[in-house]
Amino acid sequence: MKDSINNQRSTPGALGSLMLLARMFFKVNLGRRRMIWLVLACVVPLGLAIYWRIAEQGAGLGFFDEMTVNVFLQFFALGLPLYLGVSAVRDEIDDKTIVYLFARPLHRAVVLGSKMISVAILVTFVLAIDLALAYVIIVSADGFTGIMAGLGRLFASIGVLAAAALVYTAVFSLIGVLLRRPMILAILFGLGWEAAVSNLPGAFPRLTLMYYLKSLLGLGPQSHGMMSMLIPSITPASVSEALEVLLIMAIVLFSASFYVSSHKEYRV
Repeated sequence: MKDSINNQRSTPGALGSLMLLARMFFKVNLGRRRMIWLVLACVVPLGLAIYWRIAEQGAGLGFFDEMTVNVFLQFFALGLPLYLGVSAVRDEIDDKTIVYLFARPLHRAVVLGSKMISVAILVTFVLAIDLALAYVIIVSADGFTGIMAGLGRLFASIGVLAAAALVYTAVFSLIGVLLRRPMILAILFGLGWEAAVSNLPGAFPRLTLMYYLKSLLGLGPQSHGMMSMLIPSITPASVSEALEVLLIMAIVLFSASFYVSSHKEYRV
């Protein structure tokens, strides 16, 4: 009898453990303060969309494309993984609660992976809903036919945002695992490298992840002024090349996070 009860209470497999830890992340880590910041983050682009819709300054689909790249991809797809990805692991380390998670009969990669995947799913969900609402508000200026005609572009944009959420979550989670004070480097990488260098002329943007994310939308670096006259901008990468680079980088970054966390000692 006791043996049967113990068997029923046996440790779940890796997939079941990952789902349980993901549920715990959503329950514990999404506190009131973080939810307020997420709501405010969603309101900003919707406010811009409503303002443009009232003014109706041109074709709706054209403004939607600009907003997708400049607001959602280059700002929120960077900012949300930075805000949530760094803290997902770093908070556990700073609070010394990660020791109790690693004490479970689970591989550390399962514990860390559940947090990373939870952040990527949350960021993708928030950005997808927000982008869809902004799309309806903006493209309604083109009428019902315009809304239906641009659905393919909307879904493509959501796919790019999902790829950005995955790869940037991997970047900022690795920074959170490596450093005791990761926010400075994370901000420098996000705003100083990805947002700035990806728009420079020449071959510099190829060293950024943002270049390949933009390439999925058929866009190259957005460089203007004297510098672009001296050093011509490069063309976008092919879709296959962009997907290959992003996939490889995501695998490398996730693997590096798992390796570091598996060989690092944590104390209560």
